[in-house]
Formats: sequence, C-alpha cells, structure tokens
Amino acid sequence: MVQLSIQVTPSASNDPCGLCGTETATEVGPRLYLAGREVAVCQRCGQKYAPALTALLALAQVASRVGTIKRHTVVPPMEALLDLAHAAENFTHCMASPSRQAA
Repeated sequence: MVQLSIQVTPSASNDPCGLCGTETATEVGPRLYLAGREVAVCQRCGQKYAPALTALLALAQVASRVGTIKRHTVVPPMEALLDLAHAAENFTHCMASPSRQAA
C-alpha cells in the first residue's frame, strides 16, 4: 500500500514522480511526497493512491490563490469564489464515507 504525505517545497523543482516517473509540478509550496521519503509524486498518482490528500492539496492551492487576489477589495471575484467552492466540494466528497446499498 502506497502512503503519501504533503510537504512544503521551498524551491521550484522538476523532479520525476516516484511512482510512475512522469514530471511533477514545479511550483513552490505544498506538494505530494512518498511518506517518509523525499520523493515527489505527480497529481495523477496522488489521485489514484490518496484522493483525499490530493483534494486537500488542491483546496489549499486555490485558497492561497484566492487569498492573494486584489486584497484591497472586500469580496474576491465570483470566478475565484466558485473555484474555491468547487475545490472544497471535491475535498468534502473525498472525505465522505462510502454509503452502503441495500441488496
């Protein structure tokens, strides 16, 4: 079983995914890593092995972006708020326990 964690990356890098070998994101900030190792994981593998962590990471990235939009306004643009709501809904959906169906 693959265990993933979220770690903050202080500098941009273009490391290969530790699971599939494709290039990972290059931005600074939180990224997915194999638990206990310094090996980055791409978003596709993160979605496959840890969808809740991937959704949480996406929510954090959208919230960070929305938080920096035009700080002099009271309300961010509607598109940014919708992006934030969509990311929060995806995270909530991943955290919901699977429902059982009657036979």
